[in-house]
Amino acid sequence: MKTSTKVTIGLSVAAIAGIATAAVVSEKVISKVHSMSNRRKVKRFVDDKFNGNETLLGFVDNLEDKDIDSFMKVAKKVNNGRDQIVEYGHNVKDATENVKDKITNFVDSKF
Repeated sequence: MKTSTKVTIGLSVAAIAGIATAAVVSEKVISKVHSMSNRRKVKRFVDDKFNGNETLLGFVDNLEDKDIDSFMKVAKKVNNGRDQIVEYGHNVKDATENVKDKITNFVDSKF
């Protein structure tokens, strides 16, 4: 085998290893940044809703990333439920106004 072929193969293997390492490292960095962002959101929530209670903030500091992720999932579901309730409320309000208008029109037409 020629020396140039060996060098080319060696450089190719090194490049592939470098790309694979970069992909793994970047995935870990993205995961860590995501976890830090979620932890900060939970701390902000505790600060807003519980007036910065030091005990709760310390509790949040000691939670594992999977616990923080679970909390964020629950918060997202609660927020989606709140949005659905608001939507139902608007639908009920519209339906009530429609019934009121129909009854008013019916009464007006009879008298």
